[in-house]
Amino acid sequence: MKKKLFAILLSLVAVVALTGCWYGEVGVTTVFENAQGGGTRTYVLDVMDDTLSSTPIVNPDDPDQTEGKGAVINSTHIEGGVAAIQTWLEENAPDFVTVEAMRTEGYHRYFTITYSFEDFEDFLAKYEQLVELSPTMNWADFDATEKPQWTCDGRTCTFTESKAVVQASMDWAIAGIWNDIYLEADLAGYVTKDDISVLANYKVVMGEEVYQELQHFDPDAVDGTGTGAMVYVESDSFTLTNTYPVSGWAIGGIIAGAVAVIGGCVYFFVFRKKKV
Repeated sequence: MKKKLFAILLSLVAVVALTGCWYGEVGVTTVFENAQGGGTRTYVLDVMDDTLSSTPIVNPDDPDQTEGKGAVINSTHIEGGVAAIQTWLEENAPDFVTVEAMRTEGYHRYFTITYSFEDFEDFLAKYEQLVELSPTMNWADFDATEKPQWTCDGRTCTFTESKAVVQASMDWAIAGIWNDIYLEADLAGYVTKDDISVLANYKVVMGEEVYQELQHFDPDAVDGTGTGAMVYVESDSFTLTNTYPVSGWAIGGIIAGAVAVIGGCVYFFVFRKKKV
């Protein structure tokens, strides 16, 4: 029985290795431009397209090709090929999201969506809409410690959010691609929706302060029976603090207020002088 189970496990590993499908690597970058929490958020999905390469794409977990891991083959698993992801995003993204033109570099196709928000309240409202678009998740599934938070003491502000809610905000797209255009028949039983993407890069910018976790290859990471593997975002939560300068409009308001006060004093003095 144990031998049979071990053989099945070996077959599973062999099938996945030979198919060579690779994650769509997602990067999330958020820029908060002011103490009100206004800014932009950008998602970039990086998918390797084997039809763009004249030679097999080396498996990122086996760059030296010493572990026998199969070449990356993604095109056969998406109806219409990898580029069809662009059409799906254009047809399904919510109205407040901008779907930028697909960018191609070498055998990588980059799919970018972005949205802006006036302040943190607007950021939360749009965040909630994205999560609610998921067929399996709801905003109410997350507690206050997991949802994004923005706290300020004067002009010093701190942003925090959990990895779980970031992933939830991407699920509408990952689930949609999986349900609508992903061809999993030849991988049925081996690959699920959760296997087709990974949060690969995360970055938050607040003024000159930056927090980021970027994908990289770790030659010492244990990967099955071999060593060396790609390492993606590992933290369960992210926090960044920045002190924002007083904005131009605020300085202008202070100066204008000071002039008004001085002007009032001068007027009062002159008025009283005339009365005497």
